[in-house]
Amino acid sequence: MIWQIARVDASDSGRLKLAFSSPSMCSRCSRGEGCGAGVFGGLLMRTVTRVELPVAGGFAAGEWVRVGLPSRLLAFAALLHYGLPVAGFLAVASAVHLLFDHAAWQDGAALAGGLAGLLLVVLATRRPALLAMNPVVERLSCTRDDSNSYHQ
Repeated sequence: MIWQIARVDASDSGRLKLAFSSPSMCSRCSRGEGCGAGVFGGLLMRTVTRVELPVAGGFAAGEWVRVGLPSRLLAFAALLHYGLPVAGFLAVASAVHLLFDHAAWQDGAALAGGLAGLLLVVLATRRPALLAMNPVVERLSCTRDDSNSYHQ
C-alpha cells in the first residue's frame, strides 16, 4: 500500500472532504526517499490538494487520517491516464502519416490526427466509473506532520 496523510476538512452524508499537503513539502520526498510524487509536485504551485471521497465512518473535521491505495492499482491508474493517451497519439499520428503518404501536408495532418487521438483517449478515460480506486482511510493517533508519505 502507498499511504499519504491528510486532514479531514468536512464529513457529511457519507462523503469525506480531505486536504492533502503538496508532495513537494514531504521531507522524505525532499531527501529523495519518498514515493517520487514530490519530483513533479514542485512544478505545481498548489500547497494543498482537496479530494472528496465516499467513505463510511464517523470522521470529524480537523481529524488526521491516512489514505492508502494498493501499489498495483496506482500503477494501473498511471498507465491508464498517462500511457493510453500517448499510445493513442502515436497510433493515430502514425496511421494518418501513412494514409497521406507523399502529401505536402503529411506531417501537419499526422500531428493534428495525433492530437485528436490523444483527446479522444483522454475523454474516454475520464469517466469516473472506469476506475474506482476505493482507497482505505484510517484514523491517526498522532497529528504531528501532514506531509509524510510512505510505503508499507
